Amino acid sequence: MRKLIASEFVTLDGVMEAPGNEPTQSGKNAWSLQYADEEQQRFKIDEAYEVDAILLGRVTYDIFAAFWPTAPNDMGFADRMNGMPKYVVSKSLKTATWQNTTIINDPAKQIPELKEQPGGSIVIYGSGDLVSWLTKQGLIDEYRLMVFPVLLGSGKRLFENVSDVHMRIVETRTFETSVSVLTYVPSDRVPSSKYVERFQWNRDVMQSWEAAQNADRVLATVLFTDIVGSTAQAAALGDKEWRRLLDRHDQAARAAVERFRGRFVKSTGDGILATFDAPTRALRCAFGLNEVLSDLGIAIRSAVHTGEIEIRDDDVGGIGVHIAARALAKAGDRDVVVTRTVRELATGTDLIFRPLGTVGLRGVPGEWELFAASLS
Repeated sequence: MRKLIASEFVTLDGVMEAPGNEPTQSGKNAWSLQYADEEQQRFKIDEAYEVDAILLGRVTYDIFAAFWPTAPNDMGFADRMNGMPKYVVSKSLKTATWQNTTIINDPAKQIPELKEQPGGSIVIYGSGDLVSWLTKQGLIDEYRLMVFPVLLGSGKRLFENVSDVHMRIVETRTFETSVSVLTYVPSDRVPSSKYVERFQWNRDVMQSWEAAQNADRVLATVLFTDIVGSTAQAAALGDKEWRRLLDRHDQAARAAVERFRGRFVKSTGDGILATFDAPTRALRCAFGLNEVLSDLGIAIRSAVHTGEIEIRDDDVGGIGVHIAARALAKAGDRDVVVTRTVRELATGTDLIFRPLGTVGLRGVPGEWELFAASLS
C-alpha cells in the first residue's frame, strides 16, 4: 500500500495559512520564507524526489497551479513539482490546467483506491481542510510538521475540528534557523499512565478550585442610567455644548453615587453604571439623580437589579449586570424600573412599587417581573 504523508509548515501556535507569498486577509504571509535557507530547501527538494505524487485540496491546488509553472527552477524543484502526478480533491472543479493533474470528486472512495495502486508515497502539502478530514478517516500514514519559531496569533490552524487522535514521534531534525521537523505516525493505542490516577483531583481539591473561581463573584445591586432622547439633544446642542453637558452629568452622577455609598463603575457615554451593597441605596441614588439632573435640563431613566455579579478589575460583568441593562430598555422618561428581587429586599415606608407585568429580557433566560419604583 502506498504511504500517504502530510508535510506541513506550521507556526508555534499552529497556524498553517499562507507560509509563502500567497495573499491572505490577515496580511500575515511569507512567514516560512523569512526562515528559509539552503539546508531547508534541500530537505524539501529531497522530499519531493522521495515521493511519486502530490495530493492537494482545492485552495492549495489553485495556489500551486498559479505559482509553480513559472517558478524559479531552484535545484530542479520546479521541474519536479510540475512533472509529478498531482491529484486535487474538489467537487466543483471541472478541468485542471496544471499539467499531470487528476481531479478527485469522491475522496471517500477514490483516495483509499489511490493508496492501493502500485507506486511510491503520496505527499500532501497545505490543504488544511483535507488534512483534517483525512486524519479523521485514519488515511494519513505519516505527519511531517516543519515548525517555525514564530507566533502569529491568528490564521487558519492545522487540525481544526480534529480531536482524540493520538500519535507517536519517530524522527526529529532541527535546522540552524531553529526550524524543526517533527515526524509523527498515528499511534495504535491510547496512552496510559499511573499518573492519571495519582494526580486525580479529589473533592477537597475541587472545592478549593471552585472557591477560587467564585472569589470574584459577589451579590450586589446594579444601577444603570441613560439620558432620554440623547441623540436629539446632542444634535440640537452641537458637539461642544453636548460634551459640556455630559461632563456636568458625569460630575453630578459621581457625587450622587458617592453620597449613597456606591461604586461608580463607569460612564456609558450618556449614562452610568454603578453598584451598591444594598438595593435601597441604589434606589435613592436613582431618585436623587432624577432631581439633580432635571435641574440641568437632563431627563434620565434608570434600572436597578440585585443579583450576582463578577468583579473584573475596574469593571463588572455577569448575568446580574445583563439583567439590569436589559431592564433599562423597559424604562421611560424619569422612570426607575426594578426587578422583583429589588422590590422584595428594599426597605422604606416611603417606597412605592407599581407592577409593570412579566416580560422577557433580550438575551436573559426566563420571564422577569418588573416594577416602577417611586417615592410617596
